[in-house]
Amino acid sequence: MPEHSHQLAAILFADIVGYTAMMQENEEVAVEKINRFREVVELVAEELNGKIIQYYGDGSLLLFQSSTDAAEFAKLLQEDLQNEPRVPVRIGIHMGDVLVHSGNIFGDVVNIASRIQALAPVGGIYISEMVYRNIANKKELESVFIREEKLKNVKVPVRIYEILTAGSQPFVHHPASADEPLITPTLAKSIAVLPFANLSSDPEQDYFSDGLTEDIITQLSKIRAYKVISRTSVMQYKNSPKSIKQIGKDLGVALVMEGSVQRHGDQVRITAQLINAITDEHIWADSYDRPLIDIFSIQREVALAIAAVLNTTLSHKETRELDYIPTSDLQAYDYYLRGKLLMENRNKADLLTAREHFTQAVSLDKTFAIAYSGLADTYLLSSFRGYEDPVMTLWQAKKHIDTASSLDSFSGETQASLGYWYFQSFDWHAAEITYRRSISLNANQSNVYLWLAILLQAKGEHEEALKIYDMGAEINPMWDFLLKNKIIALVNNNNKEAALELQQKLIDKAPSGGQLKRKRYEELSRLYWTFNDKEEAIAAAKKSGDLGLIKFYTDGDHSLLEKRMDDHYNNFRLRSEYISQFWMGLDYAHAGAREKALECFNNAIALKEAGIALLLIRDFEFLNIKYLSMALITRKVKQLINF
Repeated sequence: MPEHSHQLAAILFADIVGYTAMMQENEEVAVEKINRFREVVELVAEELNGKIIQYYGDGSLLLFQSSTDAAEFAKLLQEDLQNEPRVPVRIGIHMGDVLVHSGNIFGDVVNIASRIQALAPVGGIYISEMVYRNIANKKELESVFIREEKLKNVKVPVRIYEILTAGSQPFVHHPASADEPLITPTLAKSIAVLPFANLSSDPEQDYFSDGLTEDIITQLSKIRAYKVISRTSVMQYKNSPKSIKQIGKDLGVALVMEGSVQRHGDQVRITAQLINAITDEHIWADSYDRPLIDIFSIQREVALAIAAVLNTTLSHKETRELDYIPTSDLQAYDYYLRGKLLMENRNKADLLTAREHFTQAVSLDKTFAIAYSGLADTYLLSSFRGYEDPVMTLWQAKKHIDTASSLDSFSGETQASLGYWYFQSFDWHAAEITYRRSISLNANQSNVYLWLAILLQAKGEHEEALKIYDMGAEINPMWDFLLKNKIIALVNNNNKEAALELQQKLIDKAPSGGQLKRKRYEELSRLYWTFNDKEEAIAAAKKSGDLGLIKFYTDGDHSLLEKRMDDHYNNFRLRSEYISQFWMGLDYAHAGAREKALECFNNAIALKEAGIALLLIRDFEFLNIKYLSMALITRKVKQLINF
């Protein structure tokens, strides 16, 4: 080696922690430990072509020709020093250009490696991003991102990773306050993708930015190591003034992605950044200026970039799924996005419009499997919610499910649709199997957790249903449909306090002064009523402003509630709209009109309406109906079902 030379090298600092205190406490033991430390350093360095530049008291400085050699040395050293007599060591590694002069080394690389080493925990190995990038594909050198750090005398913040060893302690962020959550490596891979901002001049393009948000969520959820929050929960943060830290806390995630999209003709510009929701540090950012036809490639690249920065090794199956392109027709994709977003609203008008969009999508691309699934779901939701005649809708749904299955039999979305069809066709044995298969194919479908939990509730498996609700709430913690049904499960499992607490959360998140807030107080009053707490029931009913409910609680008179329903359904008849006997019966049961409710339920059973399955679940909102009155009804329903 020349006396003066520049070279690219990996620089490693290793330091014994607490050596001075050891010497003061027991000099003989301290000397034994430093001798053992140096002996292992020399042995392993020789094996991996490491050059010991110097020992400095209780530490050492080494040079390696590659990051891999340095990382392997560090891992072997730490694992050996975990054996007795144990030596507490921390290690830091950085790579870059160094000046070698007369056996010594100089340069910023040395300074940075030293600073990184000082941050490492006892038994830990901290490395810079430069080193991480060189070992990212080495399975035996698994590492995790720790944080971005501003080092002394270093202008640019350095991103720091930790190489995991058998003795590694899970990285835990120590909160600044009791309200700040602990972040472990598992939670560190929980992600919320906030609604991408629409920077286009046309506000009508909101559906495109919202659709892009959902597609990136879908792509990330294909990576099994991640917990990705569903779009339904993140949408409430669209244009929200809340900080990233607060949003992360609300959703129970460590990472938040935000970005923007600008669509202009056949071009699209997308920016995205990943932020640590605990420290507010930016972990990754990138922008993409591409033709619109590259939209699926961009989504894939974003997912792969996140996998790289979080050091996630993808399986062959995950890589194949990320490579999958659902359609090559951008106009069909456009219709699909519009339909998908409208369908989430669950009301009749939006379902029918969504159906038109999905129909347009499959007419443009007859191989667009998930568009056929979406089309089927518009019929299934309409059938179950009593918007249309189930005889017609279930037949149409099955036709589109069969087409989707023939195009992609391994689609989690198609299996979900098939499971829902089985459920509404009263083949619950097949429905449960298919729901679980759907989850195994795509674990980020919160609607499937809801459907499966309802099935289990109706079978009387309340504990298992609650477990499924919790799994759904993990990925969609703000979804009212799921939380409302979970409250019913809690009531039927005699968990009063948890039911009241969850109902209060629904009240708190409803906008102040609006109809939804009043509805939530009405539900709370019925909860108290079912728990025989008349005083609290009346207090909550007053907050809801429901005079009919107050009259029932105080006088036992349900006439106002019943008249409200009479007027509602008379308007339906005047408009010649389809009326579901089950849902009309449910409304009358909630109004305390016992005889009308039971008549409707019997009619619904005769017609085999899909919603009658819910009659097997005790509904705390029923008034004036004892469950003894429902015995014959539930018996008739059970006779229709293949359990």
